[in-house]
Amino acid sequence: MTIFDERIDRSNTSSVKYEEMDVKFGRNDLIPYWVADMDFRLPEFAIKTMQKRLEHGIFGYTKREEDYYDSIVNWLYTQHGLKVDKECVEYGPGVVFLLNMMIRKFTAEGDKIIIQPPVYYPFFKVIEGNGRVILENTLILEDGKYKINFIDLESKAKDPKCKMMIFCSPHNPVGRVWNKNELEKVAKICYENNVLLISDEIHFDLVFPPNKHIPIVGVNEKYKENIITCTSPSKTFNIAGLHSAYWIIFDKEKMDIYKNELGLLDLNRSNVFSREVTPELYKNGAKWVGDLVRYLLDNRNYAVSFINKIPGLKTNFVEGTYLLWIDCRDLGLNTNELNDLFVNKAKVALDSGDWFGETGKGFMRLNFACSKSMLEEGLNRIKSAVIQMN
Repeated sequence: MTIFDERIDRSNTSSVKYEEMDVKFGRNDLIPYWVADMDFRLPEFAIKTMQKRLEHGIFGYTKREEDYYDSIVNWLYTQHGLKVDKECVEYGPGVVFLLNMMIRKFTAEGDKIIIQPPVYYPFFKVIEGNGRVILENTLILEDGKYKINFIDLESKAKDPKCKMMIFCSPHNPVGRVWNKNELEKVAKICYENNVLLISDEIHFDLVFPPNKHIPIVGVNEKYKENIITCTSPSKTFNIAGLHSAYWIIFDKEKMDIYKNELGLLDLNRSNVFSREVTPELYKNGAKWVGDLVRYLLDNRNYAVSFINKIPGLKTNFVEGTYLLWIDCRDLGLNTNELNDLFVNKAKVALDSGDWFGETGKGFMRLNFACSKSMLEEGLNRIKSAVIQMN
């Protein structure tokens, strides 16, 4: 029994994962495996840090002290081998907010932006919602593993209207952890075609051996000023509600533009609890993260073995994230029928593959960052529903 085996009642906590299922799925009596939100408590030392701050009783305007930046810089180096000066790191409320800001500051309406579907669905929204045009460099599924189509990527990057690429590393939802050769090719293509590369690396701490996350900004000194990285402790420690993301920007001019915009929007102040807990987690959380990844690895292995024995379903061993990408195409169901099978027959909530683009149709995304018992319950429901269908 580990701390991750506890099943915690999250009802009446305003949890999107548990209390918005009626909005997304039309009913609230489902076991939730959808939105990327873990069902694990923070480590006790981090809870105590926030309790201590809570007891102070005053929560006025809050700034980020040097220890906030020091902790990030140290985490990036000790966990990922990336050397960064504090001046290259700046706070932001959240990754999707940061993507919106980069699009608005560094592209113009009508410009084209590359993404790699099937991919995290807000990428589509932030591009189209800001009046920009999506260029799809669709990933290639080959022998159960997704690969980058570099010929197509280079062709799209050469388009004079293409000004930016939003890259997902590790990739959500397909679970790829890109290797150094792949990362360098992406960085090189963007650099040579004057395409600003924005790398979303929010899942960077959740990678399974023998894979290793490599920050794309660190693959070659030549390209680093053309790369902006956004990440956060929010996926690692499940603190999305504390708004704790940050940018890594080596180009001083771009950093100055970002900081100025953050100030104009009056968003340069910190969430008081984010400011307190981020340094604490980054200073003392490495062991907890190691334990978490081992637990997730066991869940992943169990889920992959279980799913691949269900007729019509198949999945692979994702290299990173806590999200399984399940191929349901052999069931021969359209999107509505597939969603009905999972929601109304199995009574589980998974992300529908079509949310991630046209090439996601026929797939489902399952969040396995939960207790083993909760995972087992949902997988058994899915198995029963599929068998009864046949």
